[in-house]
Amino acid sequence: MSKHPFVNLWFFLGFSLSLLATDTYWGWAIHFGVALALALSNRAIFPTVLKRLRPFIFYFPTMLMLYIGFSLLLTDASLAHIMNEAFFGLTKLIIIVGAMMICLESTPSHDMVTMARSMWVKMNLPWRWVEDCFLFLGMTLRFYPTFQSNWTTVMHSRQSLGISRDGSRLAKVIMAAKDMPGMLIHQLRRAEDVANAMALRGYGQTFPRGVTHPIPFGKYHLIHIGIITLGFWLVHQYVPI
Repeated sequence: MSKHPFVNLWFFLGFSLSLLATDTYWGWAIHFGVALALALSNRAIFPTVLKRLRPFIFYFPTMLMLYIGFSLLLTDASLAHIMNEAFFGLTKLIIIVGAMMICLESTPSHDMVTMARSMWVKMNLPWRWVEDCFLFLGMTLRFYPTFQSNWTTVMHSRQSLGISRDGSRLAKVIMAAKDMPGMLIHQLRRAEDVANAMALRGYGQTFPRGVTHPIPFGKYHLIHIGIITLGFWLVHQYVPI
């Protein structure tokens, strides 16, 4: 994998699309080997990825049974064929989700935004709506972790004080309905203060805006993207997958 955010994203998107287009066992073996290599090369973040994959793995049997049941009712395919399609289809989905989670974990979100802004500045197009979209993404990535941390703190405080004794899903939904609006309003007010400060500093007067620490993108990265694209194309062109 490359350390450049865009090249890294291009590789994982190409891997996901290539896996979606795979229908043979030989192709499965190739992509499974690549996925295993990715997991081994990202051992530090693999526990986090596995933790986020637990909901998909947990609901895997339920999704499998629903697919088999509806397929038996609505199609004339054999049970063996349906189970084969269901198993490999859901496994393919889990591998794709896991690969994209590795991509997101290995590349910080703010680097993605900075990379996109760095490439946008080179185009030198005075489109305000694009800058507004970048601002929205930046504000979301800035305030969402704080909101998540505050919510986790509230949950732990309730548990330590013995207030939240009912751990049912309905009780958690009721608690969220009571506490989240106030926390959201607080974050919106903070965002409004930041927006006012940016307006006072001249936001909206010059487009495109400059980037304080731009991420370079040149011919070397284009060569990387070309090699990745060529590699996936050659695999699908000459390997029976």
